[in-house]
Amino acid sequence: MIADLKQRIKDVEQKAAAKELKKSDSVRRTLSIVRGIAKALDEAKAEGNTALRHALADAHKPLSAYLENRGVRVPKPRLPRGRKPRS
Repeated sequence: MIADLKQRIKDVEQKAAAKELKKSDSVRRTLSIVRGIAKALDEAKAEGNTALRHALADAHKPLSAYLENRGVRVPKPRLPRGRKPRS
């Protein structure tokens, strides 16, 4: 029971820290960039541009990893599967 309460306290503190972090202009702008990359991934898929999709996925991964490490929830994009095309 005590362990459950400690876990809930920890979760609430993490949510509060993430909420405070979302107030930062740079974090909000980064989150909007990640969302924009996700939209561009979908558009590149519709156009059949696989090279662009892989380039966008490579840009998306470090940004979303940073935000997730800070506790900010990031929407999951539809990343390309398969090998990268040769450049």
